[in-house]
Amino acid sequence: MIRIDGRGAKYGDVWYDEEPSRNCGVDIVRYHCRPAPVAQARFAPFLSLVTDLSVAAEAIAAGFGKDCRYKIRRADTKDELTAEFILEPEARLEEFRAFFDTFARQKSHEPCDAQWLRAACDARQLVLGSASRHGEPLVWHAYVLAGESAWLQYTGSCYRDRENDYRALVGRANRWLHWKDMLQFKELGVTRYDWGGLFEDESAPDRAGINEFKRSFGGQIERSYECEVPVSFRGWVYLPLREAWRRSRAAVRFHPSAAGAAG
Repeated sequence: MIRIDGRGAKYGDVWYDEEPSRNCGVDIVRYHCRPAPVAQARFAPFLSLVTDLSVAAEAIAAGFGKDCRYKIRRADTKDELTAEFILEPEARLEEFRAFFDTFARQKSHEPCDAQWLRAACDARQLVLGSASRHGEPLVWHAYVLAGESAWLQYTGSCYRDRENDYRALVGRANRWLHWKDMLQFKELGVTRYDWGGLFEDESAPDRAGINEFKRSFGGQIERSYECEVPVSFRGWVYLPLREAWRRSRAAVRFHPSAAGAAG
């Protein structure tokens, strides 16, 4: 379990078929990627893509699109890349954070959650992967490792405002690193490589592009559920208060007067 101190309650994150202990020391358990909603839980459906790592490596690669296989092969033979698969990531957390947050600023995304990264590291469920060329980092990945499943939590690559050849190199390095990570996880006995979600609404070009990238690796689309269950008195009190606060924030954000003021 990954334990996180929230503003008003302590959360515990469990993944796939993990189950919390009776006295897990948290107020709210968050279940991720459950095949069905947990009883008496607040839940939301979630769509993702999963690559089966239980088959032979050749069979995994055969499911990739032709262009995807070509770019991985070129990266492997011509791009002089170096991969790292980091099972003990504590000493590399700041390096990962600095790289990802630079990527996030370039894309106008949220930075990584430093508290979550530390908690996942402390729980020994965080794995990092990186691809570099001649000592220059090109891509970083961060995963949650839970039993026989790996979940892609973060991926970042910095190539904005660079020439086309460099952008193409980074794109190949990213695909190559996914493949190398898959092989490393397979060696550990991991059978599921979860791509960390798919956008159901592809009307925005960037969302459609991300989905297309993931689908180029084949895999199976799966629908699962994200669930929250209070397990302490504080959790039972806090959870409905938090939801009420979020609804009030949303109402203010979309109130006509607020929209007029923003304009």
